[in-house]
Order: sequence, then structure tokens, then C-alpha cells
Amino acid sequence: MKTKKFLSSKLFNIKVQLLSLLLLCVISLNGNNVRIMNVVNTNPGEPNPILTFDVAWDNSWRVSTGPSNYDAVWIFVKYQKVPVGAPNCESYLEWHHAKMKNGSSEFSVGSPLTSNFVNDSVGVFLYRDTDGIGNIDTTHVSIQLNLPVPSSPYDSVYNFKVFAIEMVYIPQGAFELGDGISSYSFNSIVIDNSTTTLSPGGGVSGTIPAEFPKGYQAFYCMKYEISQQQYVDFLNTLNFNQQVTRTILNATQLATNPGLSGVCAMQASCLNRNSIKLIQAGVNNSRPGVFACDLSSAPGDPFNSPNDGQTIAMNYLSLADLYSYLDWAGLRPMTNFEFEKIARGPLPRIGNEFIWGTTNITQAQSTSLNNPGTTSETSSVTGPGLAAYGSSTSNGPLRVGFSATSSTDRENSGAAYYGVMNLGGNVWEMVVGGSNVNNNGYKLTYADLGNGELTTTGDYDVSNWQSYQSYSYSKVGCSCCGNYIKWHMELRGGSYSSDATTLRTSDRSKNASPPCGSIPDWGFGNAGDQRLSDVGGRGVR
Repeated sequence: MKTKKFLSSKLFNIKVQLLSLLLLCVISLNGNNVRIMNVVNTNPGEPNPILTFDVAWDNSWRVSTGPSNYDAVWIFVKYQKVPVGAPNCESYLEWHHAKMKNGSSEFSVGSPLTSNFVNDSVGVFLYRDTDGIGNIDTTHVSIQLNLPVPSSPYDSVYNFKVFAIEMVYIPQGAFELGDGISSYSFNSIVIDNSTTTLSPGGGVSGTIPAEFPKGYQAFYCMKYEISQQQYVDFLNTLNFNQQVTRTILNATQLATNPGLSGVCAMQASCLNRNSIKLIQAGVNNSRPGVFACDLSSAPGDPFNSPNDGQTIAMNYLSLADLYSYLDWAGLRPMTNFEFEKIARGPLPRIGNEFIWGTTNITQAQSTSLNNPGTTSETSSVTGPGLAAYGSSTSNGPLRVGFSATSSTDRENSGAAYYGVMNLGGNVWEMVVGGSNVNNNGYKLTYADLGNGELTTTGDYDVSNWQSYQSYSYSKVGCSCCGNYIKWHMELRGGSYSSDATTLRTSDRSKNASPPCGSIPDWGFGNAGDQRLSDVGGRGVR
């Protein structure tokens, strides 16, 4: 590898970090508080690579009473071919998703963990094998991938990146939908094993088909909203053209030296606490750019320093951005019914209840923080129903999981029934749903899962992941106007700048069916897909 001189210590640090990782031909990636360490390919140059690594994460649980569930981590792997003779495994070739073998002799995990493979072999879930609460200390894992030995002009070994996302298991079970009081709430009904087709009200027309995920069946949900570091990790596995699609940068900007301070990648001035920057230019169609977090700005502070906001909730996500991330990660979008199942669990509905099951709420804001930008960022305000809402639009989201400590209960941490964090407030959750005009929505099924791969232009390619469509008013019984955009999604749970009422479990105020002659507000209004300062999301599987 040719050495380069950098005038900025910040860029030099990044280069040294990348070099030290490439020397190993494997890279470890961290989530909010999950760590993947010591990744080793134990049979380099042979078919079906065997990777070993250590995993650890904080604030884990498995309980047989109350919610009767557990948290988990979703593990998946990306691989990259290496040109023959490349020094230190350096490669600018595309990253792809590695399928896993799932035989008993092809996987192992140490105590206290066990595993749950998935039928499509896209990844594996790791979780406690018995009841317990507390941190998961370093635990050894071995997985085998379903990959051949690369042939010329490629080296016989791959580069690998191992990813981990914290999840929560949502068990099978009946739950109550809607509260009959909140804005545009669904009807107050029960979803159970007898629910097939459904007409839930709340502005939803037509009949919801039996195959649509309504929340009764078991599934996993991301414990936290997508963080900015997770989106950076995503961007850094995409090719040049894919990066153009998934940021605000055009090809010329992506190929231009970003300078010592970097270039904001998701919002032109890095406003609203979004700190993702391009720090190393790409080369058109042959080498991708490099991205990092930089809340405490360069060049006075190194990129990806401990106070650069890596664990702040990702905002400025468009619906296409969210779908593409979920496809890449092997997940799928959450549905509007699953949202209420996660929040309420099997408990009876309460009129105007918030996500944490009471009508109490305490405001947190990004202007009142302890340890801002760090992995220990917390609100300087505490109280029942602590959530980020009602703040100035010039402020921004907080760290994912900021409201939970070792001493907070569900209400004081603002948690959903099953332990999912910040489902209310911080950033809006984009979920599948909408009005179902002419039975043209609600196409998603349990089988429509991300496969880890995107199109060459960086878009998701999974069947039945619908976004929006233009309808004429005449199709919904109006004769006054032209076309308008009707979304097949909803914004749920409120945001750091929304009213308190939007954090209610059954509130669908962003999803009202518009009267004749009005412009609908389906979260993004009537202007198509957008990147907004208070919109993020998470996925399920």
C-alpha cells in the first residue's frame, strides 16, 4: 500500500485505523452497546470460510414472567473479493452478503448464549439460553459461511465485515388494537389467532388481507432506532453509485476532496444533530467514498471520536433509505399493527396511553444533556414517561436508549411493554400501513424479508415493500381535484419536535384519510419521499 501524507491528524488517524483492520482481512463493527471483537478467518483459502469472533453487549435479559421474552443480537456478514497481489488485503471491490451454514457442526456459541437460525440463512440470532438479567460478557462464537474459493483474478481469501444489531423477541400472543380515543385510532378490537382478514377503521379503507403481519405471530424488533454509526457502517459497504443514492451527495461531490473538515452527507449543514460526513472522496464507479461521524467538528476533533454522536438516533432518513438499510441488513419494515403490539403487549388498552403504558410524560431535549454526543449521553431531566418531544425544530434527536438506566422501570425509561426503547419520541417511526385505497396497499407478507443485497443503484428490491402511489381524487369519490400522493406507510410514535399527543400508542394523526379537496399529510405531505430532520426508523424480522 502506498503511504500518503495527511495534513490533518484526524485523517491520519482514520487511515491508520483502516490499515490496521485491513491487515487482518476481517473487520469488527459495533452497534449501540454490542461489540464484535477478534474476528478471525480460521480456514483462509478454503471453501466455506469459518469465522470465529467474540460478542458482548449490555443490558441483556431473559425472563419467563411478565413480558416472558428476551433480547438478542442479529448477526450477519458481508464479504469482499480481493485482487491478486493486493497489499494488506486492500480492495475497493463491492461488498456482498454472505449466507450462513446452519448445521449443528457448522456453528457454535459459548455459554450463556444459544442461537436461532433463520430459514433463508441470511443471519443468526444469539440470545440467553436461560433466564437472567445483566450484561453479556465476552462470549466466543464460530460460524461457517456458504462461499466458494474465489478464482483468478481474485485472491483465494476474502475480506469480511461482521455486523450485530440488538433486537428484542416479541412473543406470539393476542393483543388489543386501538384505543378509540386517540387521533384516527384504529377501532378498539382484539388481534388473536382467529384474526384473518381485517377491517380496522381509523381511515383504512377496504379489507386487510390475512397474509399481512398483524402482530399476533412472534417476531423480532430492533431494540433501538437505527443509529448514525449504523448508517455510516451501511454506507461504507456500498459502491460509489449506491452511496450517491443513499446520501444527499451527487457524483461530483462524492468524488471531490472533502477537505480537513469533511462534507455533510445527509443534510447540507449537518443540522439537527446529524453528523454523518464524507471524509475521503471516492472515484467515479471504481472506488467508494469513506464516511464517519463528526458531531464535534473537525479538524479540531478527530473523526469518530468518543463525542461524535455515533449512537444518536439516525434522522434525515427517507422511506427509501430506511427500506434499503433494512434490505441490506436482512430485516423487513414494521407494520402499523406490530407497532401497537410491541408498545402495549397483552395489557388492556388505556385511553390516550403513551408507549410506556400510562398517561404521564416528561420532556427530554437535546439542549439539556449530560455527556452530549457520547455513548453515555443522558437527559439532565428525569421523570415518568421520559421521552424526547415538543422541542424546537432546530434541535435534534438524542442517543438511542438515552432514557434507560440500571434503576429505571418501564414508565421512567419510556420503554414499550417488551423492552423496545424510544418507540415514543426521538424520531418518527416509519411503518407499513396507510389508507389501503381500492385495496391497493397492505401487500407485505411475513415472507418478504431483506436478502442483504441492493440494486446496483442502491435501492431495495424486495417484493411488496410499498412506498407511495399517486391517486386521483375521483378514485376515492371526489371530483374536485387532480392527483395526490397516497402513501402505503405511516409515521408513528412522535419525534423530538412533535406534540406530546403523537407519542400515544394508538395515535395516527400523521395518517388521516384526507377529505375531498384537502392535501393529505401522510408524514411527508404531498411532495414525495423526503429526508426530514425528525424521521428515522427501525426494522423487524
